[in-house]
Amino acid sequence: MTIKELEQKTGMTRANIRFYEGEGLLTPKRLDNGYRDYSEEDARTLEKIKLLRQLQLDIDTIRKVQQGALTLEQALFVQMNKLEGDKLLVERAAQVCRELERSGVEYAALDPQPWLGKLQLEPAQGAQELPPAPPGEEEPEGEVHWACWHPWMRWLARGLDMALYDALINLVWLLISRDQGFARFQAANVFIVTLWGMAMLALTLAVEPLWLHYWGWTPGKWLFGLKLRDKNGNRLSIAQARERSWRLARDGYGWYIPIWRSWKMWQCRKLGLEGRDCWWDGEEDYRYTKEERRFAGRLYVLARVALSAALFTAMLWSYLPPCRGPLDLPEFSRNYNHCARVLEYGGTEIPTLDGGGRWKEQEDPMGTVSIDVFGDTTVYDQPKFTLDGYVTAVTLHMESQDTLVSSGWRELPVLLSLCRSTGELNLFNILSAQQEGARLLVRWEDLEEDFLGVHISQRVDYTGYTYSTGSQFLWPEDGDVPRHCEKTVIISLIE
Repeated sequence: MTIKELEQKTGMTRANIRFYEGEGLLTPKRLDNGYRDYSEEDARTLEKIKLLRQLQLDIDTIRKVQQGALTLEQALFVQMNKLEGDKLLVERAAQVCRELERSGVEYAALDPQPWLGKLQLEPAQGAQELPPAPPGEEEPEGEVHWACWHPWMRWLARGLDMALYDALINLVWLLISRDQGFARFQAANVFIVTLWGMAMLALTLAVEPLWLHYWGWTPGKWLFGLKLRDKNGNRLSIAQARERSWRLARDGYGWYIPIWRSWKMWQCRKLGLEGRDCWWDGEEDYRYTKEERRFAGRLYVLARVALSAALFTAMLWSYLPPCRGPLDLPEFSRNYNHCARVLEYGGTEIPTLDGGGRWKEQEDPMGTVSIDVFGDTTVYDQPKFTLDGYVTAVTLHMESQDTLVSSGWRELPVLLSLCRSTGELNLFNILSAQQEGARLLVRWEDLEEDFLGVHISQRVDYTGYTYSTGSQFLWPEDGDVPRHCEKTVIISLIE
């Protein structure tokens, strides 16, 4: 673009543009005919210079920042202190001006000494007599620590970091112990939850010092443009960053020990409400600088949604039986046991199979399995398999005279295992398959149904019980009547 176009774009005069070129702050491209050709980057450079000049930075300082001899953070740090000192001096001069004007003294009778003393009284404590401290010297007592800035952004950034660590640990756990059942682990007791939190802190202690030393921010801080520096404006050393992370784990999260953690977080909240910084930043005079991030709020929401989606997808993957395609007996047993563990999340304990496809329970001499329920006996025969080089059908048979008879929990893992072998059970339908399969198999009704590549054939017979359509239970009839129920389910691959 021409210099006229550049004037219009930046709002700067031609004389100013030529001046900054002469000072070496702007170096436009020269065309073959000798005319200057200004680029968009040149216009952006002029706008930066315009901003810094309006902040009253001198040309030499701007040149050093451009050349990398001085960071923008350090330049602004010095300039802020200078402006604060100038502000004190101007305010004091305005006050003396008012007092002198009210006195009504004429120039001929003016005694300057008392008024000079008034001007010198307070500025001697400020920037006129004590020049602004360069980076590396302590800030005057009473100054607000730089790290106190942007408390809400820092809180959100910390939450995003911990969510990232949690997601990574969950994903690693699923990869190394899928058959244990993701949902079962997540429903563990307070002790396990505490260990989980400590694992997140361990990951924090391992990686956060590296991020703070080499880049000055963690992923969450980067998203909001928050960069951590020491009081001299320099990056934290590895030792400083490690010490800060340890103090955060101890004084911020209380090592995830339940009651102590809540107390520590309450103390941090009080410090924030008082406008003070927490110990791991405030006591070392660490400070944050802020880089502009467009759409930081939207990016934060997208990041949290992405992490939640990744965890949800991983959870669905952990629900899927591990073996696909034609299943031999050991593979079928592995699929069945995986589904049984996942379904135990609902509170129902489901017996598992050994590698040969037999129940892992005490057998009676007749080769059946006895289970004590409500003081009576339910008998499940060993499952029968139809094999054609692989499992093509499974037959389950049970009988009971119990006071209350429940149905469906052994049949459902069989159904899901065979559905997985057909390839029709996947991430997108695993939850609906669990619900719909349970709805079909818990009923005490004859049934012929195709379901995700398999066929369900169910026959039931009972006396002495009452049944409500769609219910999972058979209830005993009133009076002293004989009770007996029998159920046979054949689940087979569709040709």
